[in-house]
Amino acid sequence: MLAVDADPQASLTMYFDYDPNVLEEQEKTLYFSLLGETPLEALVLGKNPALVPSSIALADAEPELITNVLLSAPTVLRDKLREIRDCYDFVLIDCTPSLGLLTVNAMTAADAVLVPVKTDHLSFRGVERLFQTIEKLQQRLNPTLQIFGVLPTQYNPRNLHDNETLERVRAGLKSRRVRIFEPINRSTAYDKASMEGKPTLEIAPTTPGVQVYYTVADALIETFYSNPP
Repeated sequence: MLAVDADPQASLTMYFDYDPNVLEEQEKTLYFSLLGETPLEALVLGKNPALVPSSIALADAEPELITNVLLSAPTVLRDKLREIRDCYDFVLIDCTPSLGLLTVNAMTAADAVLVPVKTDHLSFRGVERLFQTIEKLQQRLNPTLQIFGVLPTQYNPRNLHDNETLERVRAGLKSRRVRIFEPINRSTAYDKASMEGKPTLEIAPTTPGVQVYYTVADALIETFYSNPP
């Protein structure tokens, strides 16, 4: 499996226990492939899971992609991934929380989108906008793109607002026939795992919500490994 960090915050890169600043100085992050001649293969770190890292330099990618007449701005990542995607059973792309050009690049390159959404009002409004963007991408750039599911996160079952938002998510997506996974409860175990650069399922396997990630993984394998697009 290959993970591609397409977020300038580089949280995934740090989760893999790499220093984004050091990698940026070495020109070994995604930015230098999207805006340069470096092939993605030269940026891959580790084996399974492997990683194409990010850094804050990626924040400069969007305006540079727009103004570079030699590049097709929405499809650069897809073109780069073609060189290596057959080397992996799965390629997972971690996106920014915004709907900018980097996210468009990720969805143009993807077969499917898994949408994490916090169980609060503003996050739910963002999901509706995301679906509108996906529909436009399906029409113009990636007709085979599908919505794999919605994953509610940071859910507090004791919080009335969380429960109300979760019900609105379910009701709002019912007509779209989108799969909604069980919510991931809030837990400090996820923060601790992030600080240690290890999966939560490894250091705290009994954390509420960990089993949901197994469910998501099983569904991905069943959908895309057994029946590849």
